[in-house]
Amino acid sequence: MRKDAPRSFLFGPFSLWAGFIWGFAEATLFFVIPDVILTLVALFSIKQSLKVLVTILLGAILGGALMFWMGEAHPAQAETLVLHVPFVSQKMFAKAHQDFERYGIWAVVKGPAAGVPYKIYAVQAGRYARLPLCLLVTILARTERFVLSWAFFAILGLIFKSRINRRPWAAVTAHLFIWTAIYAWYWTQVL
Repeated sequence: MRKDAPRSFLFGPFSLWAGFIWGFAEATLFFVIPDVILTLVALFSIKQSLKVLVTILLGAILGGALMFWMGEAHPAQAETLVLHVPFVSQKMFAKAHQDFERYGIWAVVKGPAAGVPYKIYAVQAGRYARLPLCLLVTILARTERFVLSWAFFAILGLIFKSRINRRPWAAVTAHLFIWTAIYAWYWTQVL
């Protein structure tokens, strides 16, 4: 395996497309957040990771718009579909509904801190706002969450830059270990 393989993957157009697709997928029916690829790129390059952040946001906005539409056009089916996503529960739908009742469309911004997936808010948002406002709030909510994880890994990348450059596969492995630990903890909390 080539030592520079992580860099060629992360700095090429593939990471941009992967970010877009992952942002869309997680906003709709995928259950692993796109922060995983964003933070991996951030370990190696702040500049490239900012580009990936933009593509993730574009994918998330498109996915959010689709979920908003589905929630308006077919609310029961949209909820059933999202309930089939691993680690999504009826309790999360109740929490999102409660947040909407209390905060209106701004509930979308609260979701990440509560561990409630964005897609749950997106399918319910049509009851509380029109699509343009929902997408504007989506941009704010998603950016807030992405920037927090991005900043943490970008700082790690700067601190350990020389080690990462010498042993890129070790950095990829450490990154995978960190996200595995985060998800192991998160999934124990939501089950």
